[in-house]
Amino acid sequence: MRRTSNTLRTPLEGLPPGAAALIETSKQLLIDGGIDALRVAKITEAAGQNRAMVNYYFGSKAAMVAAVVDSLIHEAVEELVAQAESLPRGETRVVEHVKNTMSLMQTPEFISTIDVIPTARRNEDLRGRMAQLYEWYRETSVECLDPEADDDRGQRLGDIATLFVAIFDGLAIQWALDPDAVALERMAVLVSEMLNALLAPGTKDAADRQAAEPTF
Repeated sequence: MRRTSNTLRTPLEGLPPGAAALIETSKQLLIDGGIDALRVAKITEAAGQNRAMVNYYFGSKAAMVAAVVDSLIHEAVEELVAQAESLPRGETRVVEHVKNTMSLMQTPEFISTIDVIPTARRNEDLRGRMAQLYEWYRETSVECLDPEADDDRGQRLGDIATLFVAIFDGLAIQWALDPDAVALERMAVLVSEMLNALLAPGTKDAADRQAAEPTF
């Protein structure tokens, strides 16, 4: 059962050449110089576009930046889904998905998206667009972890996917700041063990029973 609702289409799909040039130029500027490099004048000059084209194509700079972030890792995230779909449900699928996500997390494209988060939190338009992106990331995580879970486990699986995304965002930040202090191979083993424990049959029932027990 495919759960991914295709919240956002492929970022460059159907874009006019001028809009695609703005996205590609912005991607490289973000990778090379961080969020401070994403200035409209600098982007449009490097892309050979008029400054008015940002609003014309995207409606706002915030919408363009969201498309830039999505474009940076969209294909990579779709590849994660494709890799997961070739594996049966169960522990092996989870372990491989963790390993593949760990590889994605270390790419310059993924690391550069971290620069956008503080700006998105303070910009209402960008925050809304980034929230949509995270919804899509969570949906793809659900699909990778267990696409055939029944409806009774649906909400729990969504919560596990939220935790999964949070773990890798946090690991990416720590690894980007101090790669020598973050043992990614050990982290991958721990995350895999945790996820498989959470996804094990009967785990939800045990958690529900514990929550229902009176405390004194």
